[in-house]
Amino acid sequence: MRKRIALGIATGVAAVFMVVATSKADPNLGNITPHRHWVQTPNGDLVEVGPPVCGNPQLQKAFNQFHNNVHAVSPTGIGPAAPGLHNSTGAELKVSGC
Repeated sequence: MRKRIALGIATGVAAVFMVVATSKADPNLGNITPHRHWVQTPNGDLVEVGPPVCGNPQLQKAFNQFHNNVHAVSPTGIGPAAPGLHNSTGAELKVSGC
């Protein structure tokens, strides 16, 4: 049951990120230091999201876009693009090194 919930959350998050990423793409972003992004579900499970740039340097440009859209750009231009993952309620975005 937990795996089904985590998979559902991951699928939903991925769909949101794809919509946001295609609406705010900027091909001239600088490189972000590679790291991992995780969605921590309300029950504490971690689900990795975003391009797996750690060990896959060819994904750097995709990672830059993903990182910009998750942390920097929102439809209003204010705050993160994924405010529901930055509000200490329910699922949260976490990071770790490679």
